[in-house]
Amino acid sequence: MSRQDDPQTHPNFDAPIEIVADPSLSKQEKAETLEDLEQDARQLAIASGEGMSGGEPTALAEVLHAKEALELPSTDFAYELVLKDLEARRLTGDGDAGLIAQAAAALAALRKPAG
Repeated sequence: MSRQDDPQTHPNFDAPIEIVADPSLSKQEKAETLEDLEQDARQLAIASGEGMSGGEPTALAEVLHAKEALELPSTDFAYELVLKDLEARRLTGDGDAGLIAQAAAALAALRKPAG
């Protein structure tokens, strides 16, 4: 199935979080696109629950996470995006696990308020 045929993603994006990161879209366009994806994912989940699909997973959790990220201030979003990427790399073994853990810890420490 191609990305364009996949009801879980926008035709130009592999994952919902990429919509949030796209500088060419306005916040309103991002919100509308994510809302459409959420509805599609919910419908797929309902259909799957009724045995009407091939058992493919929905992207509902990813869409909801992207919608939350859209509401974050831009620096918080940047930290969240980098931390999610590092976590994905750690889970897939893509890179040095020790360095990934150190980078994630350093970013998490930077996000903590001083005091």
